[in-house]
Amino acid sequence: MRELKFLTIYSIVAICTFSQNGTIKLEDSVIVSTTGFETPLFSENKNVTVLFKEQIDNGNYKNVEDVLRDAPNIIVQDTYFGPRIDIRGNGEKSISKVKVLLDGIALNPIEDAMGTLPINTISLNSIEKIEIIPSGGTVLNGSGSSGGVVNIITKTSLRKEFLVFESGVKSYDLRDIGLSLGQNLSEDIYGNFNYSYLKGNGYRDGDSQEANNFSGGIDYTLDEKNRLKFQIGYFDENRDYSTGVDKKELEKDRKTMGFPIISTFKRESYVLDYEYKLNDSLTILNTFYYNSFKRDFTENSLMDYEIPKLGSMPFDILGKDLPVSMHGFFKEEGKGAKVRGKYTYEKGETILGYDYNHTKLLRTSEIQANGYFFPKPMPNFKIKGDVRVDLRNDIFKETNALYGINKYNLTDRLELIFGARYEHSRFGGKRINETEIHSMNRIYEYKELESQEKSDNYAFELGTNYRYSDSGTIYTGYERGFTSPLPGQITDKIDIKYVPNNLKSETSDNFEIGARDIIGETFVNFSLFLTFTHDEIVLIQKNSHNPAIKEWQYKNLNEVRKFGGELYLEQYFEKLTTYQSVSYVHTEITEGLYSGEELPMVPKGKIMLGAGYELSDRATINANFNLIGSYMVKEYDRDNIPVNTQINSYNYTDIMMTYKMTELFSLSFGINNLFNQKYNYEETSTISVPAPGINYFLSGKVQI
Repeated sequence: MRELKFLTIYSIVAICTFSQNGTIKLEDSVIVSTTGFETPLFSENKNVTVLFKEQIDNGNYKNVEDVLRDAPNIIVQDTYFGPRIDIRGNGEKSISKVKVLLDGIALNPIEDAMGTLPINTISLNSIEKIEIIPSGGTVLNGSGSSGGVVNIITKTSLRKEFLVFESGVKSYDLRDIGLSLGQNLSEDIYGNFNYSYLKGNGYRDGDSQEANNFSGGIDYTLDEKNRLKFQIGYFDENRDYSTGVDKKELEKDRKTMGFPIISTFKRESYVLDYEYKLNDSLTILNTFYYNSFKRDFTENSLMDYEIPKLGSMPFDILGKDLPVSMHGFFKEEGKGAKVRGKYTYEKGETILGYDYNHTKLLRTSEIQANGYFFPKPMPNFKIKGDVRVDLRNDIFKETNALYGINKYNLTDRLELIFGARYEHSRFGGKRINETEIHSMNRIYEYKELESQEKSDNYAFELGTNYRYSDSGTIYTGYERGFTSPLPGQITDKIDIKYVPNNLKSETSDNFEIGARDIIGETFVNFSLFLTFTHDEIVLIQKNSHNPAIKEWQYKNLNEVRKFGGELYLEQYFEKLTTYQSVSYVHTEITEGLYSGEELPMVPKGKIMLGAGYELSDRATINANFNLIGSYMVKEYDRDNIPVNTQINSYNYTDIMMTYKMTELFSLSFGINNLFNQKYNYEETSTISVPAPGINYFLSGKVQI
């Protein structure tokens, strides 16, 4: 049966493709994620992957998270609070090491414990392309990008007139509708509008969601030298889902519901861009932005609860299988400015820039438990009681940075790239913990710590780009990157007390060599990389199973080494295009805590096979196969002993057919997880969050 399945996959891959009209001319492509200005893809000294709108359209994607799952080199991690994006083996630290941008503006939160990337608040029909840079982004993007950059580029300034209306139905009673419009309102003014709506259930029992997403803006060319753009975005969602379920229960029914979670999300953003083009040699771009993201959730569950000695209480008290309600609120507001200038001269170009950002975050959680407790030394003596624990984080991070990048043509074919960045950060805030117990009497305890730190960091990069032919490039690169502490990381909790920890920034040395070329009808992209991370920030937890007595320490303990390679091939034929992607990464903690172990949450590799066929002038069929490698999960048991669990590799296959009914209207039908593979989005030694089994979709599109 296993051999038959892989034979079927191979057969699909051998006969399927994008339509010829959907083929992307990579040699003509430009990117903006490495310098902040448009740069030809083939002149880059980094392993760049670009997902174009045509490729996004050729898949059954509900949101940006689904798109990135099918991207080469990217691993999507699912957590209790949402998705995280990993490239080249950053594992649990990916949210603070891989920077995700929307039109060049960071979406990463300044808090790693409950923070999440709001990538699913971006409407798919507003996206023009997604640029993926696996490493070496610190000079341009600052702290948090040494592990890579993902830049989601919208249709803000396409200057093309278009109208797209699409609607579809999916398994689990999911229904969606979308409208995307671009229009030249006058010779100088261009407007764009995008709206999407999604409503339905999910794979698991009790899952449901309803979401509205809007974005739009104006691009106004004042004169030959001045251009102004203004863009707004709004998203709101109501979502019901549930926690992970015991693996034994999932063996009986993979749709089994965990403890219910009711949540709401809201995001709004405002961006103003001003471009001044003094002459053909000098261009200045100014960006001013504000964004806000709010999340509110309530979880009701059962748990064992332990409360340490408080007030005059002479002993710890415990409760078994108590009904617990947790209500959390998360609000992050960011504002900033990006000023950058590009000067082009006979032998190259110079880019200088200044970045400012101020982000503040309020995170609260109220945990309530009630029922029968018993003193730890006297398990038969029960006491009825109510417990309330309020946690509040009111934190901020402010950065000011200067950077410069210079590209110099040593010869007609050899280019030298040099860049440097200086970044000053100020971060800190207030932590508050209130505990209140009502039983035979009232016990109340209040703890607070306010702290603030500063850090000064620098990054620099050096690279070469050698064009040995019109299409072929060999490139090398080195970057000295850094990751400054997040404001929530500078406070420890030891012996139920908050204490400052004098945490330092971690630094990294990233080396890369690669080549890209179009050989015959095949595009080839190959790279090898080696990374050394110094003073890695490590989280050490105690009593992680119980929020009332949970303790933690952040330390600069580890030295980490990562190495690996990536290969991407894409073949173009008359009616056939196929692609293959293979990535591998090996991680090892070479010094410090857990020396000799691999990093948690880092799959060893990813394999993608994609293919399809143009059946006729009207019909195309597309398919792709994904294999995600095995990885290790590290947990702490009730005795605070670390437990390593190996998670097996998994794979899934998707297939889709599109038929063009008229010049304007097309229908698509597809099957996801064709072979009904049983794999999990999130997994530990005991519980899992299952991914959907085989599911279907049907959608229609009108495009003018």
